[in-house]
Amino acid sequence: MRIKYKKVLRTVLIVLPILIIIVAVYFFQFTRSYMKTVPYRPSFEKLADNIYVNKGNSLSQNEILSLYEQAKERDSAFYGELQSLDDIIIIICDDPKISSKIGEKDTITTYGRKTKSYICISNEYFNIDILSHELTHAELHTRLTKDALEKLPVWFNEGLATQNDYREKYSEEEWVKQTNNGEKALPLEDMDTSSEFYAGTYEEKQFRYMNAKHEVAEWMAAHGQEGLIDLIERLNTGEEFDSIYNAT
Repeated sequence: MRIKYKKVLRTVLIVLPILIIIVAVYFFQFTRSYMKTVPYRPSFEKLADNIYVNKGNSLSQNEILSLYEQAKERDSAFYGELQSLDDIIIIICDDPKISSKIGEKDTITTYGRKTKSYICISNEYFNIDILSHELTHAELHTRLTKDALEKLPVWFNEGLATQNDYREKYSEEEWVKQTNNGEKALPLEDMDTSSEFYAGTYEEKQFRYMNAKHEVAEWMAAHGQEGLIDLIERLNTGEEFDSIYNAT
């Protein structure tokens, strides 16, 4: 019996490490966690402290860095001094095989302070509006605690990001036209969660983005940068979002 136990134990000790390696390879090679390994992959090169681009990318280094500086300026004017720059990894890729693993125009943020935000953008979507939009998300995520971020309504998160996204489809003119100057605007309670906000067709989602931008734009016009920073700080102390946001 003791001999049989030793054989089983020996088999487990051999097989278990192999299984762990297989799972790890799958996890970092075939899931969105691929992005966490980009800084260590020979197929990518580092352009700046936090910018990585796949080798052979058709965008020039000057194009990328210039647009990044413009996006930072836009977000700095919105927030004040940015706190997230050391916590962001920006990945730019024009290889469709890699883009399918990391997302073409997305921000993946691990919750909580002093953790990394991964902004993954393909060449097709690499422009000032999308990069500024994603940097706005990352800055908010850096400033908020995990609990505060998890309780934040999605319409506010996206509405804030679109303040720095000047694309026509989110404009005030489009909002007036598509909502008949507010008569057909969406109730905020219908856009609170991810399952609500991102549901449906592309057009339905864009309509929610546009409504969220209009709502937050009106709030920002009344409260300004100082009000936004105050809201963030109070959320971090545990106050409820609705009571802060709806206060006069």
